[in-house]
Amino acid sequence: MRNQTQQTSGKRLWKRSWFAIVLLTLLVPTSGCISFAANLLYAIRGNDMPAEYADLNEKRVALICSTSGAVASEAVNSMLCSNISSSLGRNLKKADIVRQEEVDRWIERDGWADGDPARLAKGVKADQLVSVAIDNLKLRDGATLFRGQCDIRVTVYDIKNGGKIVFQKEIPEHSFPKEGGTPVTDTTEAKFRSAYLQLVGYRVSSLFHPVDPTLDVALDATMSKF
Repeated sequence: MRNQTQQTSGKRLWKRSWFAIVLLTLLVPTSGCISFAANLLYAIRGNDMPAEYADLNEKRVALICSTSGAVASEAVNSMLCSNISSSLGRNLKKADIVRQEEVDRWIERDGWADGDPARLAKGVKADQLVSVAIDNLKLRDGATLFRGQCDIRVTVYDIKNGGKIVFQKEIPEHSFPKEGGTPVTDTTEAKFRSAYLQLVGYRVSSLFHPVDPTLDVALDATMSKF
C-alpha cells in the first residue's frame, strides 16, 4: 500500500513539474534557468483538490473551442484546443479524448451552422462534449508589459442524456500574472502567447481532474523573477 501511495504521489509531482517546466522553457531566458526552475518546483506543493466535474473519465469526450479578442485567430484556437486535449489526456487516463483532427474533419464534411453540440458529438461518437469559449483574449497590459487576460466559459453536454447540459463554469477575467506583468524586453510575444495558452488549457482541464491549488499561486509569485 505504501509503494502504491508513493507511486501515486510521484505521478502527481511529475505532472506539476512537467507543467512548470513547459512554462519555464517558453518564458525564461537561458541564463538563470536552473535556479529559477529549482525555486519554482520547490514552491509547487500542496494537497490536490477534487475535480469540479469528475464524470469525463471512462467516457469518450469531444472538445470544441472558440476564441475572440485582440489576438484571436484560427491558429490560436487550434493551439488552445490542442493544449486542453493534451492536458485532459495526461490527467484522465481512462477517458477517450476524440482527436481534434476527427472533430475538424466532421465539421468540414457535415458543417456546423446550427451549432448543435449533440449533433456534432454524435457524429464523432462521443458520450460527452466539452465546449470552451474564450472571450476578450489579449496578451498586453499597455505597451511595455505582457499580461494574459481572457474570460473563460466551459459547458459540458451529456449526449446520452439528450444533449443535456450537465456542467457549466465561468471564469471571468482570468489573468496571468494577476498583478504586474512581464516586460516586453524579457521575452517575445510568441513565447508569451504560447505559455499563456498552456496555462489557460491547464486551467480548463483542471475542472475535470484533481489539481494542486497552490500551482497558480506559485507561478504567479515567481513571475517577478522574469
